Amino acid sequence: MRPDEPPMTRRPILPTLSLTTLGLLALASCGADRASDPRPNILLVTFDTTRADHLSCYGYRKKTSPAIDALAQDGVRYDRAYAVASWTLPTHSSLFTGKFPSSHGSQYDPEGAFNLVMEGGIKGIEGWSQYRANPIADDEVTLAALLTANGYATGGIVGGPWMKSVFRLSKGFELYDDRDFVQDTKMGAVTELNGRTAESITNAAKDFVNDHADEAFFLFLNYYDPHTPYTFQGDYIREFWDGPIPPEGPSLEWNLALYDAEIRYTDHHFGRLIQHLKDTGLYDTTWIILTADHGELMGENNLHGHGDSLSEPEIHVPLIVKGPGATRARGPNATPVQQVDIMPTILDAVGIARPPHMQGGTLDAPGHPIVSETNPLPFMDRNKTSFRQIGKWKSLYDGKYKFVHGSKGRHLLFDIERDPYEQRNLIDSEPERAGRMQTALEAYFATLPKPGAVGEVEELSEDTKRLLEGFGYGGGDE
Repeated sequence: MRPDEPPMTRRPILPTLSLTTLGLLALASCGADRASDPRPNILLVTFDTTRADHLSCYGYRKKTSPAIDALAQDGVRYDRAYAVASWTLPTHSSLFTGKFPSSHGSQYDPEGAFNLVMEGGIKGIEGWSQYRANPIADDEVTLAALLTANGYATGGIVGGPWMKSVFRLSKGFELYDDRDFVQDTKMGAVTELNGRTAESITNAAKDFVNDHADEAFFLFLNYYDPHTPYTFQGDYIREFWDGPIPPEGPSLEWNLALYDAEIRYTDHHFGRLIQHLKDTGLYDTTWIILTADHGELMGENNLHGHGDSLSEPEIHVPLIVKGPGATRARGPNATPVQQVDIMPTILDAVGIARPPHMQGGTLDAPGHPIVSETNPLPFMDRNKTSFRQIGKWKSLYDGKYKFVHGSKGRHLLFDIERDPYEQRNLIDSEPERAGRMQTALEAYFATLPKPGAVGEVEELSEDTKRLLEGFGYGGGDE
């Protein structure tokens, strides 16, 4: 750890549980060279607000992601990975619990008695006093808690305000580093509203790796830079913009260039960490799982941002998995998968029994419908279009078809193969298909157990309220 950074928050270590004999045998074959602890390391990474179709390895014509591309070449690239929601808190909660938001409870909720109420910390349009969100239910068992209890050194290093420990995403980690922005003097026009930088996240991650190189570790990273507001990335902007800098005025093209440059900048610092794992001899003994919490609308259907709809740009996310050992799986995989499938996959790989009531399966065999949900608060109804209205949204995929149910009566049906940007609603031309998919969607959500009680929650700090206010959360731009 560098001397200019304070220590990370230390969490209590849970009682140790025993791995099964079968798990130990499987782990011992993974090629790790630590005689005292042959288990593989686990590196789980989220790129915030990153669309799959803006990464080069997913066919984007611009070179935004050389480090991610190299990882994809050395592992499995899932081409049909979907977020369970379209904003940060519920998707990360699903990543850590293996449950959908309807069951872990961490999402917008204007009515709940135990919600985290942000009134007084947010200034904006009338009605913002109703801006509330639940943390993970009090009784949820998290991935970090299980790994900590089974002897893994666990650490989380995060960049964005929704990742603060107050929202319980830190539950089970021994070390959780949710500090605010660390100044990078190489960058121009940087403020704390840009989140903690990728350079800082990687620096802290390298320190964690160095500190735990002789034991099995689980490290979670959240790189926040692709989220708005964008920083002018002077080292990379010329790869995506050939006009005058600054431009004469705002434009969609300039916004896209800034977004792509942010991804490129983040990819560079993620690449530094990958190289560090190689330099320390840990790369081949580490599971590396990279995904995004959600994507971003960049002008499609004249919309921008995320969080209050379930459009393809918002919920089609990258997912790349590199296993340990020389014989690991490689290549593209067309299996439809979701964030809820990552936790069970990890637990199975390291021989830890899954907790009951998990809804995710494995990435090889999810075993559940591909569904997403988002519950916009009433004041988010700024654009009454096909995708945005007062009410809740739920979606279901069936092959190439996607059905979206709106709680206020607006329903959508798309052929994603022919219409990837959802320009043509087939709800009237294919009513039988829409009816079947709606029935299946409603039937599956009816099987999901309700979340447990929120319990007593921490009060939001003034710093967190100020950050949330500055980011404009609650206006469909989470």
